[in-house]
Amino acid sequence: QFAAGFADTASVEVQPGVPGDVEGAAPSRYVEIPVSVSATRRDGSVRRYIGSYVLRRAVVDGASAEQRAWRIGSAELREVRP
Repeated sequence: QFAAGFADTASVEVQPGVPGDVEGAAPSRYVEIPVSVSATRRDGSVRRYIGSYVLRRAVVDGASAEQRAWRIGSAELREVRP
């Protein structure tokens, strides 16, 4: 379903804002980053979105390097209409 949402997308540009403070306790850390997203469709039209991504990483003893890497935990975007 996620991939299908990009079927008509030619390119995407993400402009991150200033990250918030890193929060959380074991086993994870979180940081919210405001974003502006421009998606160009195959027909040349552009859709713009604003919102935020929440990045997450594991911090428990024994976590692998992959688990300690920051990953998108969630995203909340809304379309900006002209």
